[in-house]
Amino acid sequence: MVLWGRLSLTICTENQRNEHIGEAIKHREPNIGRLVKAYNKLCADISALIRTKKAPRGIVAPLPIPEKGLYQLDVDDAIWQDVGLDDNAPGGSPPLWLADEKVRLGIRAMLQKD
Repeated sequence: MVLWGRLSLTICTENQRNEHIGEAIKHREPNIGRLVKAYNKLCADISALIRTKKAPRGIVAPLPIPEKGLYQLDVDDAIWQDVGLDDNAPGGSPPLWLADEKVRLGIRAMLQKD
């Protein structure tokens, strides 16, 4: 009987914790949404500067963050790639894994194969 009581208490506290986390996320969603929109606008601005050749040569625009499904991100999603965010590239040109989409796709294919 004691074991059942502990299990019941564990389930109850876990449910309360999940509810608390859900409410905390709902409370912060508007701020997170604004941050995502502001970041994506900056990504678009950088892309526009690159297209109009007003950015330094070799610059890669960071990838925008998807607004829908933000909380269902997977470890393979593009958001985790640091594309365009490294300003310490030697010689002014970014490494191929960072700048070349074909290299990134090849790396992902190799990881999936492995």
